[in-house]
Amino acid sequence: MAAPAFTKFDPRAFLESEARGGIPAKVAKVAKVVKAPPEQKAEPNSTFAAFAAFAAGRAEARNIEPRPDTWTDAYEELAAIVEYDGGVPRDWAEGFTRLDRSKPPAHVSLKRWLRFIDDCGRFLDARWAARAAALGWGPLHLFGCDRKRPFARLDHLGLLWEINGGRLIELHRNRAVIETAWGARLAYRCRPLEVGRVVLAWELA
Repeated sequence: MAAPAFTKFDPRAFLESEARGGIPAKVAKVAKVVKAPPEQKAEPNSTFAAFAAFAAGRAEARNIEPRPDTWTDAYEELAAIVEYDGGVPRDWAEGFTRLDRSKPPAHVSLKRWLRFIDDCGRFLDARWAARAAALGWGPLHLFGCDRKRPFARLDHLGLLWEINGGRLIELHRNRAVIETAWGARLAYRCRPLEVGRVVLAWELA
């Protein structure tokens, strides 16, 4: 089956129009996703993965840091697209929109941070998020990590941190299977999490 097709929009034109004081260009509505089996591999250049970069670029153009306590009309618009066209829970869509590709948290390298955001984008693009929500997966088990040192406690890493450039091939109520970039298969199991010590990726300092 062919990979999902999306209607592209031009973020640069959107920003330039606003800078001129005109009516902001309307972001094109994402085309409906062709239903495919969950195990289908998403295209590397995910539309959803580009949303986080667009949000960060728009905030930079306005000289605004995309911090967790900063929310603009641009973020609202992008979060709505992710939520409604991707079938993503609202809080997950907002969290993904807040991820700033240019500013990794402390103790996370830029390369690893970009890989994590891309993994999140593919997860949303392939419609795994809707399945995860239906199965009862919470956001901490997907996007969570240790508050002070994200990689210090492997038992605190959420599923999307564990993908690490590979791909998700199975998702069940309490477990998942990841295929690594080298072809090996890893099992991920939901574990009790220490709330307060484990935080969502967009809450990292």
